[in-house]
Amino acid sequence: MVVGSVLRHCSAVELETADGRHYTLRNNALTKAALALIGVPHLGFRARARIVLRFLRGTPRTARVLDAGAGFGILALTLASKGYSVDALDLEQERIDAINARKKEVPALDARIRAYSGSLTALPFPDNSYDLIICSEVIEHIKDDAQAVAELARVLAPLGTLIITVPYHSKNNERVYPMFGHERPGYTEESMRVLLAPHHLVIERTLCCEYTFGNLLFKLHSALRFAPLLAALFYPLYVPYLFDAILRIGEPNQIAFKVRKQRSSE
Repeated sequence: MVVGSVLRHCSAVELETADGRHYTLRNNALTKAALALIGVPHLGFRARARIVLRFLRGTPRTARVLDAGAGFGILALTLASKGYSVDALDLEQERIDAINARKKEVPALDARIRAYSGSLTALPFPDNSYDLIICSEVIEHIKDDAQAVAELARVLAPLGTLIITVPYHSKNNERVYPMFGHERPGYTEESMRVLLAPHHLVIERTLCCEYTFGNLLFKLHSALRFAPLLAALFYPLYVPYLFDAILRIGEPNQIAFKVRKQRSSE
């Protein structure tokens, strides 16, 4: 299933650009067809989601899943459409309301998603609650990222998987990170390893994405202010954007980690 294609059953798609602009795209026959064939029109999100889905291959449908920092729930809805039961957590009540509205429009998914309002630095869940946690583009926004990671580790079961995506600490992100509400320019594999180590969290796999060419396309798309144009131009830009992962020119802009929680005795 294409990422976000489940939204073709909904009345609207809610998106947010990197600088925090919020768009509500009302679905019509054309957009529903486009969603069914190609998926949600957001370049950066799609690049990250493809990696997340790659990392969770082989995860049983019985796994307890948390989308920590779920935004408007596109990834949570996609996972639910694949048969997972997902708890979606976000700090903003507006986003929780949007998730609840979308899932009610797809009755088959309603029972598979529960939405919670809460902070990553004080997760409202018991210890060892989840077999899989996804935390995509969140901890760079949190001043105390060490506390957020400690909380993610606390609610992750031993031998569970944590998938984290964050900005890469590149020269580009050193210049622009304050524009996006980030507390820091990003992370490298080594800085993430240091952040995870006190909590028995070990990096198993790392993938980078959105290199120089892809980042230019992303900036072009994000600069659009007219929502219908934003949607219409996504698809022509997405094809060359896919080649960015092959070309890998320049520094990456994003980095993703597949992390395993060891037993405390390991």
